Amino acid sequence: MAIMKNILIYAGLLFCALPAAAQEGDVFGPSSGPVGGALPTEVLIKDKEGESKLNSLKPPLAIEVDPFETIKPSLEPDQSLLLAISPLTVSWRRTHPEVLDNSRVIQPWRMTFSQRPGIALRLRDQLFDILRRRLEPKEAKGYAWSLTIADEEGRVFHHYEGSSDPPEELLWNGQNDQGEWIKAGRSYSAVYTFTDPSGSPHTTVGKPLLFKGIVHQEDTGLHISLDSSVLFGRTKTESALDLAVGYDLLRSASDLVKRRYSGMPVAVRVFASTKELADAQAAAIQEFLIKDLMTMSKNVGVDGARAAFSDQRVEIVLLNR
Repeated sequence: MAIMKNILIYAGLLFCALPAAAQEGDVFGPSSGPVGGALPTEVLIKDKEGESKLNSLKPPLAIEVDPFETIKPSLEPDQSLLLAISPLTVSWRRTHPEVLDNSRVIQPWRMTFSQRPGIALRLRDQLFDILRRRLEPKEAKGYAWSLTIADEEGRVFHHYEGSSDPPEELLWNGQNDQGEWIKAGRSYSAVYTFTDPSGSPHTTVGKPLLFKGIVHQEDTGLHISLDSSVLFGRTKTESALDLAVGYDLLRSASDLVKRRYSGMPVAVRVFASTKELADAQAAAIQEFLIKDLMTMSKNVGVDGARAAFSDQRVEIVLLNR
């Protein structure tokens, strides 16, 4: 009660100290005196010594101000410029189609090239076919054998032989002892010879080895060899691609590049009857690959050379070494 009494007394002293000009209905501001018709919004109560009797003070006014607020709109990037793609710019996005309904999407069903690392030659099956009966493993060990790979001219391209026990399967990588590879579009024959324990020979010729496309690694890069007769007609003399027949073959080669070597430089080498024809065929292959691989012309080099009919082919070389 004593505290409340003192507060009332001090409040009375304060009102008594107001200027004589203040009239009923005036409003008093915090420092300027009467300005309206109500009590002042802030009242500071002090004792005789001038010290505040209230310990809680009003916190200072803090207004957050962004000094860059007026210029922020001008700092925003132009979204239309960020979405633009220059035709001269090649990035990883431009090497892949953006939608599945696109002719450039990899087509797994076009599998011209086998996933096996070589050509499987089944010797024991050939032996059983010659004898028209199957042999027990112990009996088969008594047969000596030889396998000769001959080219179209009858020349020996590669040769294997053994003194006994013909293997069930022999996997040949397509290369001979001189480092030469078989060529796409060229026919090769496998000649099997078996000598029984009495010394009598038995010879047979297997199915022709003829491939539209061959893939092999050389020091100069990965070679994808294609049959020219499939791409440029049976006589290999057309300068424009025969896609009605050769589309699957060329797309298979292109898909192989997309799956494993996307973005890698490519060299197209064509062997034809004349240098002029080879250059024209190489240009046709280059045009197809630029479109299908979604790359630039500088990434697909071309070269043409004259060659005999049996050696005429298309080589797509991936420069991975």
